[in-house]
Amino acid sequence: MSEENVEMARRGYEAFNRGDLEGMVATFAPNFEYVTTGGIPDADAVYQGPGGLKQFVGWMWSGFEEPRIKVHELTDAGNQVFAEVTLRGRGKQSGVETSWHIWHVWTAQAGKIIRGQAFTSRREALQAAGLLE
Repeated sequence: MSEENVEMARRGYEAFNRGDLEGMVATFAPNFEYVTTGGIPDADAVYQGPGGLKQFVGWMWSGFEEPRIKVHELTDAGNQVFAEVTLRGRGKQSGVETSWHIWHVWTAQAGKIIRGQAFTSRREALQAAGLLE
């Protein structure tokens, strides 16, 4: 089942890169919860449900031309997936290219993703995924 969790995460990132926000949340449970890094001004700390995550990532689509997520690593951690990614985009108003290197931990249950959390530290994300002692 855990390899299926890695594939669910991979498909979600691929859907984001296609601009398919519905596809991005297709495997999310109705009670899904997403916890942000807290580093984005005016963003809530926690978003509820698949619609909440679509709302959160909508800022990238509204403020950046062709935002993309480059996946560097997806690691099976049982019912969790550790992900290292870089978000990239060019500001629609400024034309400035920017990127954010972050880590995610996705938690799955019964074939659905029930929780996601973003981290600004690899160590914290590894610890949250149970991959660091």
